[in-house]
Amino acid sequence: MQVGDQVTFVDEAGEGTVVRISGRDIHVQKGEFTQVYDAEELIVRDRQTQQMMAAAPAKVKDLTAQAPTPSPLPSEQPAKGELPMLDLHLHELPPLPFGASAHEKLLHQLGHAKLFLTKARQNKQRRVVLIHGNGTGRLRHELEQMLRKDGGYRYYDASYQLFGQGALEVEILHR
Repeated sequence: MQVGDQVTFVDEAGEGTVVRISGRDIHVQKGEFTQVYDAEELIVRDRQTQQMMAAAPAKVKDLTAQAPTPSPLPSEQPAKGELPMLDLHLHELPPLPFGASAHEKLLHQLGHAKLFLTKARQNKQRRVVLIHGNGTGRLRHELEQMLRKDGGYRYYDASYQLFGQGALEVEILHR
């Protein structure tokens, strides 16, 4: 990574330009503001990285089976009258070990989405919302692939007024 590189953030939506490097601290300009990130929190946006991400989708077989948590995550609890939803932003999910790679983070998010959908199907839910956020679109792409592969779901953009462009509404087809 070097000054001038375009970077995408691993744990949040958006991108910026590297303006200074101090050891592992990377100073990134986002709009009018500069923020400091650890090198592990950034992905350099070069052609090679974008081609690699497009060519190497995460494999569902890589997901590790996790025992269901006894109580739902705060990000899974619906407000009264609202659809059940899961916020897949990493800060809303149980923490990963320090130094987890971007691929491990993506698999973590996909694993929680799969578990959430399984619970929703067991609870006879008809529709749920998966909040993926705005970013490079990688998580959304992987969610769509997972939903298409299963075949037991229909999905579409969730309400723009409520979620912006960062969520999918999933209709569960009970078989």
